[in-house]
Amino acid sequence: MKYAGIAQSKAMKSVLAKAEKFARVPRPLLIRGERGTGKELMAKFIHESSSRDNEKFVTINCAAFTEKLIASEMFGHEKGAFTGANETRIGRMEQADGGTLFMDEIGIMPMNFQEQILRTVEYQTFERVGSSKPIKVDVRLISATNANLEELMEEKLFRRDLYDRLTFAEIELPALRQRKDDIPALIVHFIKLLHEEMPSLQPRKFRASTIEVMMDYYWPGNIRELKNIVERLYLFGDTPFIEEHELPSIISGADSFGLSFDDRVDNFKRKLILKAYEDASGNQSEAARLLQMTYSQFRHFYQKYNS
Repeated sequence: MKYAGIAQSKAMKSVLAKAEKFARVPRPLLIRGERGTGKELMAKFIHESSSRDNEKFVTINCAAFTEKLIASEMFGHEKGAFTGANETRIGRMEQADGGTLFMDEIGIMPMNFQEQILRTVEYQTFERVGSSKPIKVDVRLISATNANLEELMEEKLFRRDLYDRLTFAEIELPALRQRKDDIPALIVHFIKLLHEEMPSLQPRKFRASTIEVMMDYYWPGNIRELKNIVERLYLFGDTPFIEEHELPSIISGADSFGLSFDDRVDNFKRKLILKAYEDASGNQSEAARLLQMTYSQFRHFYQKYNS
């Protein structure tokens, strides 16, 4: 995503200014934000704004691999290092030499792997699985997470020294509900992408009243959810304009009609929990205090309603 013309909100303009400043400094950077806020897109923006923009941008999702496979995926392996290793393989770290490596979902890293990454971050060296020969690289590391790393560190599930080394600087991406002024421009952007992918599409427009309803929605899935909704509405309609009644009921509010008492109470609880989270700027402990709940109670409900 190109941010020019899309970042209309004050919150996002502030983030972009910070990102451009950090891009010039070749130090590890941590991007934080809820699911679907565009952390990988921001990492790519930082890479493209840096002096490494002509080098490789390599990604790895730390949640996508088992504890046994993640070291091989990150560092590579030698032929015969383990069953099935029929040839030498170069890992993501080596692929990114001279460029940028984006590590997503770092809060899910196994502890023993965190120790390996710690040494690599500090010395820019590593060994392939099955080898003791050190390999030197020059890699700009950008990490991302939607997890509460402070809580994980308290629970001894994330190394504090690794956190310190990965966070020379931090960027907090705002949730879509905190940058609703960007929604109209994002809708236009997603429609443009659809037409680039499918040039024969008949043009359609969102009614201003439809966009107003969309801007009132909470968007727990953030930009990813918005993109999915825009694409479905645009592709599955056959009229020149996209009307309010085409919106999913959860967005239009029609889902409240015909619901049982318990379902309506559940909807009200959801709004309370998510509103408190917003008011607390994403701090779950503070949100729990605002609702006069224990942290454990709030965490339970937040996981339930934000899934």
